[in-house]
Amino acid sequence: MEFLNFASGSKGNCSIISTKTVNLMIDNGIGLRTLEERSRLANFDLSKINAILITHEHSDHVKGIAKFCKKYSAPVYCHKESREFLDPMISPYILESDMDVPFELGDLKIEPFRLPHDSNYNLGYKISQNDTSISIATDLGYVGEATLEKLKDSTMVMLESNHDIDMLKEGAYPYSLKHRILSKNGHLSNDDCAEAILQLRKMGTKRFLLAHLSQDNNTPELAFDCVAKALEKDAYTEGVDAYVDIANQYKSTSKFTL
Repeated sequence: MEFLNFASGSKGNCSIISTKTVNLMIDNGIGLRTLEERSRLANFDLSKINAILITHEHSDHVKGIAKFCKKYSAPVYCHKESREFLDPMISPYILESDMDVPFELGDLKIEPFRLPHDSNYNLGYKISQNDTSISIATDLGYVGEATLEKLKDSTMVMLESNHDIDMLKEGAYPYSLKHRILSKNGHLSNDDCAEAILQLRKMGTKRFLLAHLSQDNNTPELAFDCVAKALEKDAYTEGVDAYVDIANQYKSTSKFTL
């Protein structure tokens, strides 16, 4: 399996998971021109996308899908509770599918699971090929036992590390927005992300990608250091016992081969 993130953040999100037989896009919240430019730089052929999986209906996850599908004709999978909140231009490309149970696309097993967020219905995904799996959990207010259970045993986990709590509290956002972000249906803090990663490392996962970092209330250095320090408290060394990378809003990650 290969994994590539084209963008991650409040201005747009898009990831690709590939095998020799199938290519999946998870969300597309960036413009077609930007996506095509990043795909060329990554040497990835967008015409080979077999399907798009939607996590939820917020614009930074879906606003690029209609134009992409119009050009590349990829089928779209989303939860039935999200469909009515999507851009109507996406509707012709949506396939009817039960997103509350696992299903297969090509040689991949797709396991959707619900995440706590203030969208109508927010999904995470565990995507597996044989014994290798990649899990994606972004836009969530907290990591409960049910979420940990879904993420455990993953080869790689892409997990939200949205904000530094002090930066958010002291920043310029209005109180209502701060309250939303900090709520159980908001976004995951660096501290909560780090604690979840520590628990997942104890369960066997070694590779992590920090995602959906706030440009106003976080920095890559703060997010990385928070995870590294949490791991060190249990004698795990980043770069030896666990590997932590960071997704970027404005450029693609390197390609991860698992």
